[in-house]
Amino acid sequence: MEAGCKIQFHRLNHVTIAVPAGEHDRVRAFYGGVLGLKELERPAQLRAVYDIIWFECAGIQIHIDLTPNCFVPQGNRHFAMEVRAIAEVRRHLEANGVTILEAVPIPGKVWFYALDPFGNMIEFLEFK
Repeated sequence: MEAGCKIQFHRLNHVTIAVPAGEHDRVRAFYGGVLGLKELERPAQLRAVYDIIWFECAGIQIHIDLTPNCFVPQGNRHFAMEVRAIAEVRRHLEANGVTILEAVPIPGKVWFYALDPFGNMIEFLEFK
């Protein structure tokens, strides 16, 4: 890339979050079950080195890292998923016992945060 050229981004490929080691069943129950995301197969080379579960969400991968000693409390780190019918999404999450955190009201945007079983924040939003 020449000096002064701007990066030409194509799209977001994936996000990675960490959860405590050994929580495979809870990861699959929440991300695959409650959120309904499709689990993806990982290349054999990666399975031999990393303890990560991959999911697909609207063409973007979510990598859940279960590698020992990688989990750090979330603070304000999060990823955001734009959805349709956000009120129904919220009711679904609440019915499944998911902790909801309120977001600051903004005109034209309905949004809230949810915590996965490990305390990672996920923002759900819909533009009105």
